Amino acid sequence: PQGQANRWIKRMGQPQHIVVTKFSDPDCLKRLEGCIQFGNPMLIENIGEETDPAVEPVLLRQTFKKGNTVMIKLGEAIVEYQQDFRFFMTTKLRNPHYLPEVAVKVTLLNFMITQVGLQDQLLNIVVEKERPDLAEEKARLVVEGAENKEQLEHTENKILDVLSSSQGNILDDEQAVQILSASKQLSNEIAEKQKVAETTELKIDQARLAYVPVAHKTAILFFCIADLANIDPMYQYSLPFFINLFKSAIDKSEQSSVIEKRISILNDFFMAMLYKNICRSLFEQHKLLFSFLLAMRVQIEFGEVQMEDYRFLMTGGISLDEPPPRPADWIPDRFWSELFRLSRLSDKYEPLLSSFQKEMEAWKTIYDSSDPMGIMRDQEKKPGSMKELGYFQDLLVLRCVRPDRVLPAILGYVAGTLGEKFVKPPPFDIAGSYADSSNVAPLIFVLSPGSDPSSALNMFARDKGKVILSLSLGQGQGPKA
Repeated sequence: PQGQANRWIKRMGQPQHIVVTKFSDPDCLKRLEGCIQFGNPMLIENIGEETDPAVEPVLLRQTFKKGNTVMIKLGEAIVEYQQDFRFFMTTKLRNPHYLPEVAVKVTLLNFMITQVGLQDQLLNIVVEKERPDLAEEKARLVVEGAENKEQLEHTENKILDVLSSSQGNILDDEQAVQILSASKQLSNEIAEKQKVAETTELKIDQARLAYVPVAHKTAILFFCIADLANIDPMYQYSLPFFINLFKSAIDKSEQSSVIEKRISILNDFFMAMLYKNICRSLFEQHKLLFSFLLAMRVQIEFGEVQMEDYRFLMTGGISLDEPPPRPADWIPDRFWSELFRLSRLSDKYEPLLSSFQKEMEAWKTIYDSSDPMGIMRDQEKKPGSMKELGYFQDLLVLRCVRPDRVLPAILGYVAGTLGEKFVKPPPFDIAGSYADSSNVAPLIFVLSPGSDPSSALNMFARDKGKVILSLSLGQGQGPKA
């Protein structure tokens, strides 16, 4: 989904002149024939969940011998099969389901980025931007280390060559003694260089570690926006978009010589910048959901919210046991059964049910109140069994008692956790969108009935001194576009 496999395969196949095509290209089969004949690797991009029947002979390796030559039949053509030929196929589908008959013909590799892998990439980016001296030194040491290893291997091969070709007593062979002596000296020099390089690399890695909190939190945020595709398939954001946004945040955020302060500024600035950018492409009803998702992902990752609590808030829990009888008629069945399931979730919730009879008056006040969360957050008014519970755990209790007030309470929770700006989505801003776009990233307006951004767009173009060329797509307009 992030195009990593494509980039890796293209880079790997460059020396062999890799050919890149799609099944939809009219000359796809002709190019495949050429690659098989001349032994060039081939990459077919953007395949779906089924492969084209025309490439079946290649996938099944249906080769045969004609004389001393290995051949393969592709459609009507019979071509010579070079053993150097390599065949790759990639998909952009997030979670493809390949049937067994497809899976047995190919080797499936999942290139979906992991949080640890992305964290390493982001760490390299932030260090490169913040401390270019460290990044250059690290790159130089990697190259130097590879060269030293190569020299050492060359020296070892030379020694072995001298020992194998020497006749009689090796000490009588002056040239062999000189080669061995020079090799020993070179070997000692390389060993010294490696020691210095290892010490320097250790210092660089320690300096890099200071930026791990930035890379860690940023990686969490990427997987947060990746989850939005589960809400609507339109909400799919590429890794290059995310990384470019991160680089932009590093450049635009306030600088500080105190590294702890700089990390805090960078984390806050990027999170706000990401929120603004993503909100532009979300439907109104999903904006609060995105804010809540941001808060949850970060808090679960840092251990501030337990996964079992989060799951209960989402589902209401599961229990096979029947709850005890309700102690009063005003208590709805749903209220009582969910509170029973919550009391079984963890020891800290157990007193909610066991002390309910004694604290029934306080519970009745919460149930009847227009602002139940306000009472639950008040240490003097809340039931004694809730005294030890935190803000998020109060939301779980609220779900049981007054599910109709959960949404406003979540608004308050997100505002208290992330800040007010994360519950007040920014209005659409053409100037901001234009500033974040580039000549290879178009702005696409998804219009709802009654909305027309053309007047605002034309006004903005006039302010910028630009001319807008309008074109309505339809029959015969393709070449003009």
